[in-house]
Amino acid sequence: MSAQHHYRHSGLLVASAIELPEWEGFACESGEPDVRIVLSDEPCPDCPADGSVAVGESLRFAVEGIGGWQVEGGHTISLHPGLTADLPELRLFTLGSAWGGLGYQRGFAMWHGSAVARDGRAVLFCGDAGAGKSTMAAALVARGALLVADDLSRIEPAHEHASIHPSSARIKLWREAVERFGWRDRVLQRDYYREDKFHCSVPGHSAGKAPLRLAAIVSLEEGETLSFQRLPGGEALKTAMKQSIYRPEMIEALGKWGEQGGLGAQITANCPVYRLTRPKDFAALDDACERIESLWSD
Repeated sequence: MSAQHHYRHSGLLVASAIELPEWEGFACESGEPDVRIVLSDEPCPDCPADGSVAVGESLRFAVEGIGGWQVEGGHTISLHPGLTADLPELRLFTLGSAWGGLGYQRGFAMWHGSAVARDGRAVLFCGDAGAGKSTMAAALVARGALLVADDLSRIEPAHEHASIHPSSARIKLWREAVERFGWRDRVLQRDYYREDKFHCSVPGHSAGKAPLRLAAIVSLEEGETLSFQRLPGGEALKTAMKQSIYRPEMIEALGKWGEQGGLGAQITANCPVYRLTRPKDFAALDDACERIESLWSD
């Protein structure tokens, strides 16, 4: 058997046939795994070639020129690499789409966004692509917060409050943001698909730590002036679900909308949702950070 790499992530012990540098902060001792990530020399059986998701005995999808993935029973991710696939490409879709699909199979709420924490209380930023989620998170990390997430996280509802499982020890930033924060020496690698975006280390993170209380969800929107408001119940749920749900086509294929909607309702019942509208320029960033920091002083 090839060497296995072990990680504890999202409350699960993962044994992987490939090393996952993105999860370096979650490396742990070996044990009986909850999840296995395995490599196969065979083509992915019945993987749709049009980029869609197929569901039968397993959830299956393929990415042209890279490979196919099978996600089975919430316990196994099988990688079927293409002939010209690179490891960074394989890891990208394994830790993104495949990991999200596995979470859905297990009945987890898998939400997309960037999160930071202070004093054990996390704030999750959600929004459309390009809304500035990572930039807001990085700005707060530069002001002393800890990075919790920068992509996909398991959110866990509970009777008194929701929790977020730390999911990242690095953050992806555009070149302008790297220069703004003076983080050029923190660049780990260039993003695989975007030439002007970089994966960066951070001064502090929560990787490998226990789940944190989710103190607030903040939807980011662009506007001419800065405003910050708490959203009422129905609007809070609708906004949080719309802005943070990951790969909705997987939820549709798995028939999990009822379950995911129920989880979203539980999460937003015990976690306030806000809308932060601000100009997308660095001049407004400090004022926006101060609005978020006020949540930690309450």
